[in-house]
Amino acid sequence: MPADAVVPANVPALVMASPGWPPVDSGRLRLRTEDGADVEARLLSGPRGSGVLVPAAPLVPGTGYRLEGHSVCPGASEEENTAVTTFTAGPAVALPATSGTLQAGPEQHGSFPVYGGASCSTEVEGSEVTLGFTPSPELVPFLPWVHWTLEVDGQPWAITPHGVVEPAGTLRFMDRLQYPHALLTVYSVCEFPQQQPPPTDQGLAPGRHVATLRPVLEQSPTPLPALEVSFEMTCPEKEPEPEPGPAPDAGPKPEAPRNEGCSQAGGGLAAFGLLATLRLWRRGKHP
Repeated sequence: MPADAVVPANVPALVMASPGWPPVDSGRLRLRTEDGADVEARLLSGPRGSGVLVPAAPLVPGTGYRLEGHSVCPGASEEENTAVTTFTAGPAVALPATSGTLQAGPEQHGSFPVYGGASCSTEVEGSEVTLGFTPSPELVPFLPWVHWTLEVDGQPWAITPHGVVEPAGTLRFMDRLQYPHALLTVYSVCEFPQQQPPPTDQGLAPGRHVATLRPVLEQSPTPLPALEVSFEMTCPEKEPEPEPGPAPDAGPKPEAPRNEGCSQAGGGLAAFGLLATLRLWRRGKHP
């Protein structure tokens, strides 16, 4: 929460979230007023290593509060292991009964990183669809204490800690190695570089799918409804490789010499010999 946060007096629970390991020590959560008085509350272990504090009575509007939590990291000092946030209680507002709207954006084809596996991330070619979420106005004041799950075809796709979704429906930065799937982005891997190891997560299979977004307001007696939207993933068809054609024509081949010189020359010599014989014969007969 920002330093000047105003919290509804009837907030069902306050949450101290952990960035990963180690988890928040829920037994050491404390809520105090600005003058140092302890506030009676139940302490619970929440999802993803978070600590949950449930006030025994509504907060007092206009009063400043201090929420203190601990996450023990070996080798760190007590001060380094302590997180503190302050806020002011505002008027009570109706607990949300609606979640908002969910839409599927257009399918996009291109390259994008897939997180996870031995190489941490792999650049692939595939299809992506971004889901657009708009929280309902009554949910906005309670977004810091909502955690989320996105399911695709009934199977978990992404989970988030509390407070990831902002009032505009945008997402705060999350460690993609800890949370490989973004909450509002689904994808299908079509191709990946052969010189790299294949991604451990191929995403969704091409086809029609249904996404279900499930918000949970921590310790709220009023469940928030899930939102559904359908979308389609495709992989571009590969162009068939051209079939090999005939060898290129190098031009007309030279003609082989015709065997006519020998026969013609032989005929000419035979005729010349006949004429010479006749002449000799004529000379001998008429001196």
